[in-house]
Parts: sequence; C-alpha cells; structure tokens
Amino acid sequence: MLDALYTAAVGLEAQQQQLNSAANNFANLTTTAYKRQTVDFSAILARGPGSARNPTDAQPVNLLHFDMTPGALHATGRALDVAIQGTGFVEVTLDGQKTGYSRGGALQINSDGVLSLASGQALKADIRIPTGATNVQILPDGSVTAFLAGETTAKTLGQIDLVTFTNPDALTYSGDGIFVLPEGAAEPARSRPGEGETQPLAPQSLEGSNVDMTTEMVSMTLMQRVYELNSRVAQVADELMGMANNMRRE
Repeated sequence: MLDALYTAAVGLEAQQQQLNSAANNFANLTTTAYKRQTVDFSAILARGPGSARNPTDAQPVNLLHFDMTPGALHATGRALDVAIQGTGFVEVTLDGQKTGYSRGGALQINSDGVLSLASGQALKADIRIPTGATNVQILPDGSVTAFLAGETTAKTLGQIDLVTFTNPDALTYSGDGIFVLPEGAAEPARSRPGEGETQPLAPQSLEGSNVDMTTEMVSMTLMQRVYELNSRVAQVADELMGMANNMRRE
C-alpha cells in the first residue's frame, strides 16, 4: 500500500508541475522568442522514494525541459529588432560579469549608449551607439552600422556574433528569456551569423513563441485526466490501509 501511495504521490507531483508549465506556456503565447516548457518526469523519479517522503532529503534536480525549436518570424519594421534564424544565441552580460545566452531580439540603446535586451542586459559584444548617430542598422551578418554626425557614409560600430551548443538542453533557465551554462559544461562555438552552423540574422523582425495553442489544450486535458486517476489511486490505497488496520484490531 505504501508503494501505491508513493507512486500516486509522484504522479500527482508530476502532473501538477506539468499543469503549471502548461499555464506558463499559455501566458507566453505572444512573448518574443519564448521557448515551450515541459516537465522531465524522469527527473522526478530520479530523486528516489526518500526524497518524496522526506522533503529534507530531496536532491536538487532540474525538472523543466525547454523546447529549443525556433519560433515563427514576424516582420516589425523596427531597426533595432533582429531575429535569430535556426540555431544560436546572442551573449549578454549578467550581474557579476557572468555570461547569459538569449534569443530575444527586441534590442534597445540603454542609458550608457550600449545595445541591450529589452529586459536591460547589455550585449556582451559591447556595441556602443554614439550620441547623435542616425539610421542605426543591424545587418544579416551581425554588423551594426550607423551614420555619425558630419559623416556621409555608414560606419560599422560593432559585430553581433552567435554562439551554438553541442547540447543546448544542458542550459539552465535564469529568467527573462536568458539561459546560463552550468559549471563544467562544454563551452559554445562562436561564429558570425551565416557561418558554421548558423544562418544569417533576420533584421527588423522578431522570433515568436514556439507554443502551439492546440497542442497545449490537448496536453492540459490529458494532464487533468491523469491527475484525477492518480488521485483515485491514492484514495483507494488509503482505503485499503484503513481496512487492513481495522482487521488487525479485530
């Protein structure tokens, strides 16, 4: 009976986590470059019976899995918008001089004149836009150009490179659409857009979310049904334990 209760508890936890992930996916249907979340059921099982019955024994595991499939591209006409086609991430600078990896392309010029993500993290390429610069453009090869005051030809201000990972699933999500590389993981390969395994950037466009509403609806319906079945297993196991205890008393 205890094994049945444990199995039901694991199932309930897994379905609850999946329902939370599905709700988060629905909430980000229109979020730029959002990656669909799912729950790694095997990671829940890997914690073992002890961790489920005694939370203090639980080992930290990464339950969330992110689908890195690229989303559809949408033209915006905004000069600082850029979408990554195919594989790859841009590097950004995080607190403590750590490096983050993002596919978000709604760039802006921060108060220091540096190109940054909409969430505020500056590009690691440290591309600075001088005051008075006009017609700032991001080209398909990652070059950032602009016309400076008093000049008649565009000047290259910096270069946006892309990084690729042998195993992008190893990345850990840190929020705001940014991933970080776990300690000890293999370093990424770096190249200009269009070289190596990468494709040219798509200027004046943004990558959409890769969440499909129909798929999420079907998944959520299935999760709710499985949650109900696990609840029933736990209820039956509890009833059987009660019957066994009553028989001992008699």
